Amino acid sequence: MAVRAVGELAQFFGDKPGINEDGIMAYDNSAWQWVLDIPFITRIEEASLYSKTIRTLWLESTGWSKAIRDRWPHLIQIGLSDHPLSTHISKLSAEKQAAYISDLQYLDGIMALSEEEKEWYSVACPAIPVVSTGLPFPYASYEEHFAKFRDKEKKYIGLGVGASDNDRNFVSSVMAFQKLKLLNPELQGVFLSIPDQLVPQCAYWADRVEGIYIHKRTNMSDYLELLAQCKFVINLADRNTPGRLQGEAAFLGVPVIGSDRLELQRTLFPTLAVRPYELERVVSLGQAILDNNPTWDPEYIISFAQRNLKENYDLDVSKEKFNHLLDLIKEKGA
Repeated sequence: MAVRAVGELAQFFGDKPGINEDGIMAYDNSAWQWVLDIPFITRIEEASLYSKTIRTLWLESTGWSKAIRDRWPHLIQIGLSDHPLSTHISKLSAEKQAAYISDLQYLDGIMALSEEEKEWYSVACPAIPVVSTGLPFPYASYEEHFAKFRDKEKKYIGLGVGASDNDRNFVSSVMAFQKLKLLNPELQGVFLSIPDQLVPQCAYWADRVEGIYIHKRTNMSDYLELLAQCKFVINLADRNTPGRLQGEAAFLGVPVIGSDRLELQRTLFPTLAVRPYELERVVSLGQAILDNNPTWDPEYIISFAQRNLKENYDLDVSKEKFNHLLDLIKEKGA
């Protein structure tokens, strides 16, 4: 008997329904549930009741695409990339890499987090449409809940941000801060939004370097209120990733001197983009900001970042990108 779909589209596996601990729309892949007004479901059997599904491509789900295709051939499967390739596929054994890539071939389309990942998935899956949809930014929700933080007094230099695999280059942010502090003894630095597993590492540096503090992750409001109090942020993650910090900082009007490995750094703050270990340039840019150097035009740089954030990543724009992927899937199946 043919299975009748009860709905057009659902999302399952990966980020849970898109509400964070404050009851506010989250800024992660769960935002797609808001963008597309679709339910989050938890079981493969439920997915079979929809004509199309979005599934986060976590390693734990390798093999699911083929299994679903074998059981429910009618189902259009769309993969949603999540973990950066540099800390995801690249660290697997050859056997697991091959299994991951093989399972991708059973998808009907892929949503990539960045242009770089679009290229990778396009080569890995040449017969499957791939679109760089980016990470949707819930601009209206942030405007409602967090715009009040924009006028906070600027006290700190933000250091990194607490994603579990950004810790590999926290040391570079510390070193740049140390050199800036030689010229500006009053500076205070803060590790932003640190999760439990990174507290020991960040605490080690905070103990060794005068004027560095830790903000342990509690809730989104506390984190964004602290971010808004930064004169600027140094974020030198050496991995490919969208760069959520850059989006949040742009919204709050805080400049980021950051790694050119992060797509949002290149898109929102291109004049402040550096290579992850280019510390002399980090120090030079940081000092220019502190000095209000005539070549540093904060109003232009921040307005540029905010305009590009809204024009390229707001929910309506994200929906257009997704619909473009659906059109490509239809063309392929026609």
